[in-house]
Amino acid sequence: MKNRTPPWAAIEAFIAAAHAGSFKDAAATLGLSPPAFTRRIQLLEHQIGVKLFDRDHPTPVLTVSGKRYLKRLKPGYEAVREATDWMSPEPGLRPLRLGISESLATSWLVPRLARFYDQAAGIDLVLRTRGNPIDLVGGAVDVGILFGRGNWANLISHKLFGIEAFIVSAQVLVDDRQPPHRVEDIVDHRLLEVIDPPGQWQEWLTGAGYDGPLPSTRTTFDSAVVLYEAASQGLGLALGMRPLVDPFLARGRLTIAMEITVPMSGAYYMVATPEARRHKAVQILWRWVAAEALRLPAISLE
Repeated sequence: MKNRTPPWAAIEAFIAAAHAGSFKDAAATLGLSPPAFTRRIQLLEHQIGVKLFDRDHPTPVLTVSGKRYLKRLKPGYEAVREATDWMSPEPGLRPLRLGISESLATSWLVPRLARFYDQAAGIDLVLRTRGNPIDLVGGAVDVGILFGRGNWANLISHKLFGIEAFIVSAQVLVDDRQPPHRVEDIVDHRLLEVIDPPGQWQEWLTGAGYDGPLPSTRTTFDSAVVLYEAASQGLGLALGMRPLVDPFLARGRLTIAMEITVPMSGAYYMVATPEARRHKAVQILWRWVAAEALRLPAISLE
C-alpha cells in the first residue's frame, strides 16, 4: 500500500502558509527561502492530489479543499507539537507546566501570579486547568495543585490549606425570598452542589448538627466558579469554601447566609513526582505557592 502520509516539513509549511499573509512571510517564519517554501507546498499538493491554494490572487488563498484540509489537519498538528514540547525533560528549558482546577486558578492563583513573576524572573508558566494525578505521573504537567487527602501514589505532596464551608447566597433569591438564617429552614430551598467531591452538603449538615429531611430540589455543577455564579443570581444556596468563593464575597455578589462554619474533609495539596521535585524551577514554584498559601487570611463571618 502506498504511504500517503505527507512529510512533516510539508505539513508545517502548509499550516504556516494558511496563517500568514503570503508565502514569503510564511517562509520567513520557518527560516526558508521562498522557492524552498513553495516546493514544500507543491510536494504536499502533489502527494495528496488536491490543490490547496489559489495562486491567481495577489496573495495565495486557501481553496475550498485547502480549508477542509486545514480544519482536519490542524488539531493533530497542534497535538504533535504540544506533545513534543511536553517531552522536553528539563523544566528550565521550557515553560513550567502547572496542573490546577479552573476554579482555584481563577479565584486564588491568577490574582497572585504577578508576585510570582516579580520573584521568579525567567520562569514562564503554562496553566493546565484539567490536571489530575495521571498527568503528573505521565509527565504531562510538572507540578499540580490537587484537592484530596494527600495520599497519591508515587507523588510527593505538601498541604497548602484545608477547607471550611458556610452557606452563601444572593441577597434575594429568584422567588423573591430572603435566604434562610437557620439550618432548619434550608429544606425549603434549592441546594447547589458540585459533582466532585460528592456529598459535601450532607457532610456540612451533619457537621452543623442537622439531621432533618434534605431538600428535594438540587442543581449540580462541574465547576465551583459556575456554581457560585448561579448562586449569585439567586438560583439557590451554595456552600462557600475559601478561597474559591472569595471573589464573589469581595464584590458583594454573594453574602454569607448564616454564621455556621463547618470544617470539611480534604484539603488542597501541592504535588509532584520525586523526579520533577528536584528541578530548580519546580522548587522555586513550590516554595512560592507554599508561602502564598500561608497568606490566606482567616475567614470573617461579620
